[in-house]
Amino acid sequence: MMNEAARAAAGHIVLRGDGLVCRARTWPSMPDTAQLVMYQQVRPPSSADLARWGDQLAELGFARIRTSALATVAARRVELAGFHSIQELVLLQHDEPRRAPRPRGSTARLLTNRHGEAADVDRAAFGPEWSLDDAAIDDVRRATPAHRARLAGGSMLHAYAITGRDERQGFLQRLAVAPEHQGQGLGTALVLDALRWSGRWRADRVLVNTPTTNLVALGLYERLGFHRLSERLRVYERSLV
Repeated sequence: MMNEAARAAAGHIVLRGDGLVCRARTWPSMPDTAQLVMYQQVRPPSSADLARWGDQLAELGFARIRTSALATVAARRVELAGFHSIQELVLLQHDEPRRAPRPRGSTARLLTNRHGEAADVDRAAFGPEWSLDDAAIDDVRRATPAHRARLAGGSMLHAYAITGRDERQGFLQRLAVAPEHQGQGLGTALVLDALRWSGRWRADRVLVNTPTTNLVALGLYERLGFHRLSERLRVYERSLV
């Protein structure tokens, strides 16, 4: 049965609900877990949608289903459908991206043919359970109408960041620095690059989230002018067996 799931998850599984379409894919490094990809949804799925999608994914051989990081409204909806929180994230905001200083370190464009290298950095930074593979990195790049993907570390890829933009709001969607290269200013350069790019497109604010336990990232963002918001984001999971 898992062979069937693996074949289906090679691309995105389309899940159709009441007035919306969602996608699912295999969670990186966990072939028995499906991830709901709910980027750019006008509204969250209903309890009936979630129940039907769970049945469809179970038939494909998946043992559990996970969400991306959800805000309050969507979080309440999945909780009613039997999901439980497995990770809590701090949401931070930068109010003046147009005034961000120029980064001291240089960055370069992250080409799609280097997504495999970026995934290696991501795995080293976040561990196998929470890292992105190359397909998930591609998902992140397509999550907003416009995006910027950059790497740092010279000709070597030691860190990368993906920043999205939707009208006048920016999102630092992913930042990963290889552990052996942390403390060298690579993360700072990438965050400042993200802020300045957002500012050039007249973004009024930039949002970023990180797990409550990631004290290094929290310190970096706050040092560069982000402040914590009261709302928390959560990742949810539900067993399908």
